[in-house]
Amino acid sequence: MEALQEILKQLPAAFGQSLMNYGIIVIIYLVVWKLLKKRLKNWRIQLKERVDAKQIKSELLNSLFTLMVSTVFVLIIYLLKSFGYTKIYTDINEYPKFFAYSGFFIFLLFDDTWFYWVHRLLHHPRIFKYIHKVHHKSIDVNPFTSLSFHWAEALLLTFWIVPVSMFFPMYVPALGILQIWGFLDNIKSHLGYEFFPNWWNKSFGKLMTSSTHHNMHHSKFNGNYGVHFRIWDRLLGTEFNDYEKIFDEIQDRKKGSR
Repeated sequence: MEALQEILKQLPAAFGQSLMNYGIIVIIYLVVWKLLKKRLKNWRIQLKERVDAKQIKSELLNSLFTLMVSTVFVLIIYLLKSFGYTKIYTDINEYPKFFAYSGFFIFLLFDDTWFYWVHRLLHHPRIFKYIHKVHHKSIDVNPFTSLSFHWAEALLLTFWIVPVSMFFPMYVPALGILQIWGFLDNIKSHLGYEFFPNWWNKSFGKLMTSSTHHNMHHSKFNGNYGVHFRIWDRLLGTEFNDYEKIFDEIQDRKKGSR
C-alpha cells in the first residue's frame, strides 16, 4: 500500500515531465518548420514537402498514447525499484564507481543494439501492419513524428531497461542523461532538416546517425535501421548505399543558401 501511495505521488511529476518534453517538440517545430522555413529551405532533406494538417493531427493523437505509455513505464520502473527488484541507485557509493562513470556509454550502446534489432523485427511483414505501420505513415517526417508510435512500439523500444536494471547497477543520473540524449536524438532523427555540418561524415562523427540517415529510412523503408550509431547497419549491410552521397548533396545545397 505504501509503495502504491508513493507511486501515485510520483504520477504528476512523471506526466509533467512528459508534457514538458512535448512542449520542447512543439517549440522546435514552430522555430524550424515555421519561423525559419524560408531561410532553411535548402536544409530540407526531402525537397517536396508532404506534411499536411491530416498528418499532424494523426501524429498528435498517436503522441498522446506514447506519452501515457512513457508515464506508466516510468512508474513501473519506480515500483520495481521500491520493491528492491532492480539495481537502480542514487548513492554513487552504493556500487563501484565504474558503473556510475561508464554507465551512460554502456547503456547507450545497449539501447542502440536493442533498437536496431527490435526495429528490424517490427519490419517483419507479419508484424509491421499491426504496430510499426503507424510510425511509417509519416513519410515526410517532422518533430511531431518523433513521438508518433503505436503504444506497443513505444513500450517495446524502452522495455530493455527492466531486465537490464535487474542484473546491472544503473546510476540514476547516468540513466537520466541517457533519457535526455535519446529524446534529443529522436527529435534530430525526425527533424526533416539536416543540421550536421559538411565535415560530419568525414570525421569521428560518421559513426553516428544524422537526420538524413533516418529520414531515408522513412522515404525508402527497408534500410538505415539504427538510431544512435551506424554500426549495426554497416556491419549487416542494411545501410543505404547512397546515404553519404545524399548527405553530401544536401550539404552542397546548404552552401548555396549562405
